[in-house]
Amino acid sequence: MRINRLDLTRYGKFTDKHIDFGPVEPGRPDLHIIYGPNEAGKSTALSAFLDLLFGIESRSRYDFLHPYSTMRIGAALDIGGVARELVRIKKPQSSLLGPGDQPIGEHLILGELGGVERDVYCAMFSLDDDTLEEGGKSILASKGDLGQLLFSASTGLAALSQTLVELRSQADGLFKLRARSSEIGDLKSRLSDLKERKEQIDTLATHYRQMVETKERSLAHYDEAMADRTRTQLRLDEIKNLLTALPRLAELRDIRDSLAELQDVPEAPPSWGNQLPVIHQEGIELAVKRETAKASIAELEKGLNAIAVDDIALTLGQRMDAIGELHARYVTAERDLPDRRLQLMEVDREIANILRLLERPKGDKASSLMLGSRISGSIRDLVERRSGIDATVQNAKREADEANRRLIELRSNLSSQAAATTNSTAIAALARELSALRENDHAARRRVAERSRVDLKETLAQQMSDLRPWAESLDQVRQMRVPAPSELEAWKSALSKAKAEIDRYSDDSGRLTSELRCLRAELDALKSSTGVVDDHEAATSRSAREAAWATHRDALDESTAAAFEIELRKDDLITSARLGQMSDLAKLNQTYQRLAVAEAELERSAELLNAAKSEREAIGAEILDSARKMALTVSGEIKLGGLEAWLGLREMVLATADLLREAEGDLRQAEADGSAARNRLSAALSAAAVSQDHSDSYEALLARAQFAVDLEVEHKNLREQLERCEREQASRQSAFETATADEAQWDASWAEVCKSCWLGAGGTIPSLATVKEVLDRLAELGPATQRQAGLADRIAKMEEDQAAFLRELSVMAAELGLDRPAESALRLWALMSARVEEARAKKAERGSKHLALEDQILKNRDLEAEIAICERRKSEMTRLFGVSSLQEVEKKLRMIEQRRDLRQRCNTIEREIREALSIQDMADVEQMLDAADRPALEVEQVELRARFEDQDRRVRELFTAYSKASDEVDAVDGESAVAALEEQRRTVLLEIEDKAFSYFRLRAGIVAAEQALRLYRDKHRSSMMLRASEAFQVISRGAYRGLATQPDKDTEVLIGIGADGSSKLAQEMSKGTRFQLYLALRVAGYHEFAQSRTPVPFIADDIMETFDDFRAEEAFRLFADMAKVGQVIYLTHHQHLCDIARRVCPNARIHELAPPLVLESRAA
Repeated sequence: MRINRLDLTRYGKFTDKHIDFGPVEPGRPDLHIIYGPNEAGKSTALSAFLDLLFGIESRSRYDFLHPYSTMRIGAALDIGGVARELVRIKKPQSSLLGPGDQPIGEHLILGELGGVERDVYCAMFSLDDDTLEEGGKSILASKGDLGQLLFSASTGLAALSQTLVELRSQADGLFKLRARSSEIGDLKSRLSDLKERKEQIDTLATHYRQMVETKERSLAHYDEAMADRTRTQLRLDEIKNLLTALPRLAELRDIRDSLAELQDVPEAPPSWGNQLPVIHQEGIELAVKRETAKASIAELEKGLNAIAVDDIALTLGQRMDAIGELHARYVTAERDLPDRRLQLMEVDREIANILRLLERPKGDKASSLMLGSRISGSIRDLVERRSGIDATVQNAKREADEANRRLIELRSNLSSQAAATTNSTAIAALARELSALRENDHAARRRVAERSRVDLKETLAQQMSDLRPWAESLDQVRQMRVPAPSELEAWKSALSKAKAEIDRYSDDSGRLTSELRCLRAELDALKSSTGVVDDHEAATSRSAREAAWATHRDALDESTAAAFEIELRKDDLITSARLGQMSDLAKLNQTYQRLAVAEAELERSAELLNAAKSEREAIGAEILDSARKMALTVSGEIKLGGLEAWLGLREMVLATADLLREAEGDLRQAEADGSAARNRLSAALSAAAVSQDHSDSYEALLARAQFAVDLEVEHKNLREQLERCEREQASRQSAFETATADEAQWDASWAEVCKSCWLGAGGTIPSLATVKEVLDRLAELGPATQRQAGLADRIAKMEEDQAAFLRELSVMAAELGLDRPAESALRLWALMSARVEEARAKKAERGSKHLALEDQILKNRDLEAEIAICERRKSEMTRLFGVSSLQEVEKKLRMIEQRRDLRQRCNTIEREIREALSIQDMADVEQMLDAADRPALEVEQVELRARFEDQDRRVRELFTAYSKASDEVDAVDGESAVAALEEQRRTVLLEIEDKAFSYFRLRAGIVAAEQALRLYRDKHRSSMMLRASEAFQVISRGAYRGLATQPDKDTEVLIGIGADGSSKLAQEMSKGTRFQLYLALRVAGYHEFAQSRTPVPFIADDIMETFDDFRAEEAFRLFADMAKVGQVIYLTHHQHLCDIARRVCPNARIHELAPPLVLESRAA
């Protein structure tokens, strides 16, 4: 993949911006430098490229100028050799668009990337300060582990390693030997707990029946006692209700008597109780308001008759309002006329002064001196052009002189170097040959091969020493006939199986031996505790009796009879004892049977144990025989693990030997390439007639060739500069002549425009300075004449307004009977205004009082209506009760309220008594209560309370006994609890089986994945190590000769070899050196990726902040080498890094990102 153009259509700070990388040039490194100052948008461009490939992030921080819905990125990509125009917009799905903005699948890009995701791409092919920092930290975190350092950035391997760690942790969670907690261990603990619980509740059937019968008897006794207590409780409640109802009945009858006294009071509306105080208060307030209203009407009529209005003044008031504006102008003129006259005199003096400065006679009119717009515009245009003409003439003369001086200097320099010129064609051919030879890496390959050969020889010697004393030479190691891996695996499996059988049968033997001891101890205990006679003793006794009987039958004497009697009695005792101890005898026989079975199992276990040991010894002999066939000087027994370790060392020796052979071949090839390159360079120097010595080294010939090429380039540059200088001198001279002609043309135009007006009167042409001064004075004269005319007109209008006002004022004063001189016009106006205002005030006062009188009359009418309504409401209340005052009405209402309360209390008491006695008819209730004997009920209540306490105590005791029996039965629960526990136990066993299978699958998968990962790393390690070592030497400028490895337990650690031969572990390096090491590993990883897949763009964002110029130069050299296989883009804001990039890689292309965000591109 390659990016040919990046379109930042609407993204971040960019709008319609493009970065054109151009097509790839065959044979030249594809290296691009994007240069721009801080905040120019370099990091934005990097983020845009990543968003183009993988989609704009859901919470992008580049929406500050263009919202999410308008963000758009485009690019011209070279995918699989085909040019593609793609667009990316901000959408959750279908965000990748093709031609015509039609959605296309993400597989187009992801397939070219080989399934690499965004995080992996950033880790492998995108470097910035943060990733460089994290890379240094990862070196510390890996503690120098070679596999992690070389392959941590490879596609999927870092994630695979992490996945293996997680799977191993998951497997340990299932089961881990001697761990405190694991899933299988927890299940085993639960299995033991279920077994204990089952043993606790597993009860015999007869005992269970007894427990159930006890529970049933306890329940019957409890139910009987509960029924007795309930009957007692019911009678107590009945007596309590009767005793409570008796006083309530007496209270009810008292209330009925009170109600009988209130039956004659008539019913009134319920609202009268609240309305009565309101009506009483309203009557008082309305009476007071009636008297107040009558007084107010009389007062208003009296005041209305006392007001007199001046009708003449009212009539003149309208005319005075009409000339109010004329009065205002009179007052303004009276105040402003003195100032206006003074201003006019000042303007006249200003105009006279300007005429004096213009040296014009006093009789000239100012308006005749004003210039027309055509003349004044021409003069001002000429004035403005004069300064530019003067500057142009001066600059043209100075530049022409400078061009002449440079031309003379260049001709002198060129004439002094004319003798050094050579054949340009031959020198051009020499330059091409030199450029081609500089790209030849035979010197670097030779250095790397030499270092690799030395390191591999040391490693091979060390490894051969580890093989001794079983191998002395490499040839001996190669010619050995070693067992096949399948044979080793077969031995390992057989030994593991034999060991497992030996362990199992040894455990069985120990268990069975302990079981035999227990059974024999159990037999001795049975015999000693019960005295039971076993079958063997009984058979011995019976044999003795039969022998005595046979002897007695033959002899038939007293001695044999006595002996027979003794044996007979002894046998009878044994037989009767055995008949009386049949259960113990059966248990004894069972124990004998178990003892016999255990002895047989122990014998079989011993046989199997011996067979397993023999199998192990046979396998050991086979391994020893195979080792001797390999010509190993083995003495005594050899372990399979030791043999495997030795064979592993042998494989490492052979691999190292192969690498040494490859390194020696690389060295020979590099030396041959160097010799060929020297011959080509020597031939090119001879063709260009450059002197050389046959003893010169390749580097000395390079220096001679470079000097010749530089000399030819310098001479060519001088010729080109001379041609440019001659063209420039002719141009400058032409510009000087044009400026002189423009100056003469201006002088003619100046004279013509001055003669067309009074400035050129008299035949003299004024100077530029004089005309500038005249123009300034004329600019002041125009506004002054305008002010003069304006002031004169304003003064005339003010005087006319004053005369008109005085005429109107005299006429109105005569009508009012006022006579005043003209100089007191304002005083007369004030008197007339006061009289008019007084007349208007009295008219307004009379109208206000008239309205107030009418309003008061209307209010009085409303008041009379309210009084009538209040009297009707009083009459209604007094008529109902037959009284004459509201006080008596209030007493009747209180009696009605009392009657209502008594009725409510009566109903409440009746309802409570009926509910307490559970009788609905109140007559039946009164009849029952009248018949009740209170003293007898109280005595019965005391007796029942004592009986209830005894019954309650017995109920609690019986319930305790029932609960205990029920708990015992529930604990056993027949056979269901045992069955449930057995079912749980089997479920746990199935879970253990499932977890065990999962554990074995995980362990097998982990082992297989680790083996595959180890094989992949071993396969690719040598080439990556070689590239990383070379890159590290280059970027450290020889401070480190390269990298080496050293075994450490199950891994290999990375070591840096210093220029002085010292070694340093990766985690012991300085922070800056770790950065350089990480960069070297990334460069090696990129080359390894490019060998097996299509290369993708590699982008670095200003990672050389901490690099000095020398290391930056070497880093660019590495980037230039990477650019031969893929596109490399470096973003920076340092100008000197661009210069370094040009020097290292002349074909690098520089793209400038400069304010105001304009992108330019040029080839270095």
